[in-house]
Amino acid sequence: MKEKPPLTFWCMMFSEMMLSFLAAFFFFFIVFLINQVLLFAEDILSRGADLVSVAKLLFYSLPTIIAITVPFSVLAATLMTSSRQHADNEFLASSTLGIRPLWIYIPFLIVGLGIAVGSFYANDWFIPRAANGFKTVYAELIRKSAKVELSPYTISKYGDKLLVTGASNAALIQNLLIVDQKQGADANVVTADDVSIEFSQDSMDAILKMNNITEEKKLPGGEPGDFSMTTARQGDIRIQIREQIPSYSSTAPSEMSVASLARQIREKESRLASRLREKESQKATALDRLRLSYAQSSAASSALASFKSLASQKTEDTSLQIYRLEYQKKFVIPSACFFFAFLAFPLGIGSRRAGRTAGFGLALLLAVIYWALLFAGQTFGYRQGFDPALSMWMPNFVMFAAACLIWISRKIFTGHFL
Repeated sequence: MKEKPPLTFWCMMFSEMMLSFLAAFFFFFIVFLINQVLLFAEDILSRGADLVSVAKLLFYSLPTIIAITVPFSVLAATLMTSSRQHADNEFLASSTLGIRPLWIYIPFLIVGLGIAVGSFYANDWFIPRAANGFKTVYAELIRKSAKVELSPYTISKYGDKLLVTGASNAALIQNLLIVDQKQGADANVVTADDVSIEFSQDSMDAILKMNNITEEKKLPGGEPGDFSMTTARQGDIRIQIREQIPSYSSTAPSEMSVASLARQIREKESRLASRLREKESQKATALDRLRLSYAQSSAASSALASFKSLASQKTEDTSLQIYRLEYQKKFVIPSACFFFAFLAFPLGIGSRRAGRTAGFGLALLLAVIYWALLFAGQTFGYRQGFDPALSMWMPNFVMFAAACLIWISRKIFTGHFL
């Protein structure tokens, strides 16, 4: 007679999976933390960041790291548990006692589903707030580093502007030379007796407040060597401190909450639809002009060229596809916990080499495969314009299909599930 296991059996399984989850979480967390540190270490250290600022940046990076760590930890935990129980013949003993395989499967599914739901809501709350904190600390770090970099007797380049400084006197830098290299050999030159620095609050720019200014500027359309000279007692020049990094200077879709991202997608879709309607209206107008000027060859030729030009123009919003992909990714990453648990149980009991070590090694292999599928789906979705839902959910579908295939093949070749 098939019956469900006692509550003690389930409690033991939950306890083992949670302990394995914590061990796997620690491993994957360290791996992804090191990866995050390497990503911005050179940029942060080059700015002379103090220990407190580095600690803050790492702290605000934790929600993103944890969001990636949790699914792979669930995969490793469930595989380690099922492989260990398979090695100790616990499943065989349970089957002998008449316990249905479904009752043994349920704890794995509960753990996967519970962590998936919790991870989704945690990511949606923590990641946007942590991203704002990260950008605030990073912007302050840029302003601090600019004060260090614009030091006496240095040559610094900011965008197209080359700055040469002389001695310093208190808060002023003396004998400043600014060469605007945007015009190439015909560069504009600005000199000042002294300059002080301020930093804008709304952007990552430095404002140079100069005294006794002389500007040499090439005359538009003039002969080579013809310059105009302008002098002023005071003046300001705004320069970009660094090339702004989009993920730091603006809110990326991956840093938004699901509600904010959905709102942005609706707004972009509305603007795109308006542009498409405007284009269709212009095409209709051009077509009417073509019909009316059919008898006049010159006018018809112009109208036909205008119509072909409108017809060949692509009206699209490339950022809209990115936002749609990121929206799906908000659900895909947390839900991977459930699909990993769904796969881990049949994979663990069917592996020839059982045990915790074998389960953890298999989890590492699956983690690499899943990450590659996720990257491929995102790449195809963006570059090839594939459907965002299919592109991003493809790795989870592969895990689900693999689990079903393992169950079916086990039933066919052994005649039973356990």
